[in-house]
Amino acid sequence: MFNEKHRAKFNTVPPYSFELTVHKPAGWWWSTPNEIFENDVLWTTARFNTRLYGLRLHSTGTRLKQTVHCKIFSDKRMSSREKGDITCAVKRALRVEEDISEFYTIAQKDKILREPVDDLCGMRTPAWPELFPALILAVTLQMAPMKRSNQMMDLLIENFGDKICFDGRTIAHWPSPEKIAGLTAEELKAKAKIGYRAQNLISIAQRLREGFPTADILWKMSPDEAKKELMTLRGIGDYSADIVVPGMGFPLDVWSAKIFSILLFGKEPESPRGAIPELKKAAEERWGRWRGYAFVYVLNDLPRISKRLGVDLTHF
Repeated sequence: MFNEKHRAKFNTVPPYSFELTVHKPAGWWWSTPNEIFENDVLWTTARFNTRLYGLRLHSTGTRLKQTVHCKIFSDKRMSSREKGDITCAVKRALRVEEDISEFYTIAQKDKILREPVDDLCGMRTPAWPELFPALILAVTLQMAPMKRSNQMMDLLIENFGDKICFDGRTIAHWPSPEKIAGLTAEELKAKAKIGYRAQNLISIAQRLREGFPTADILWKMSPDEAKKELMTLRGIGDYSADIVVPGMGFPLDVWSAKIFSILLFGKEPESPRGAIPELKKAAEERWGRWRGYAFVYVLNDLPRISKRLGVDLTHF
């Protein structure tokens, strides 16, 4: 039985939008695809030190002075240290203390970003509460259309994930590294339909179980150091590492390369994959360390950007 064991609240650095941070317009979740967001309240789950917890999050105030409130549910007693560790992890994942004023200063002078930052004022980029789900996402996005990626993720959660009930809600969470590490590639292929990715995912799970740096440790590294560490995992290359790295890199694939080529160079590339190095260089020169924010703001504002440009950037 999961009951409320702890409460915390976090003051935010303005502007901050709880809704846009945890419930992106493009549909990305904050922690798990099965979380529930209703009436500005998020019911979700997260795993810390192999244990699964339920989280109920909501906010009060305005984007200029917003407070996020968190209730933590567990099926066991929580020590003071546990409460402190989980509170810090949730606080970091919500990015409540991040000052993005420099990004807004840059964006307001940039013809690509000035309208998206008005449309999505206060939104923070993804900051995974835990590492393995981010790596599952990165692996299932590789060389697959979104429909196929969603199928793989849904089957992984359905067949190997965990369900918990708390606060009147039932939420399904991602598989644990321990669960995936104990599977055979054949079983993973058969039940999750992930093909060649099966052995990569099993290898990643085994590395995490054996002592790979945690999300907390990666957050303490520089983005370049964290990315280099992530790329030592089997099947994690430049694109996948950019999805997972704290703060998010500039993870271009064929689809997003077409979008940013039109925005940055005014034309669709002849070879989207071949254009990626030039696009990444252009993004770094234009937006510097805020290029991950630029990527997220553009992709979450595509319908409005398309309408303003008169070009449907959502159809690629």
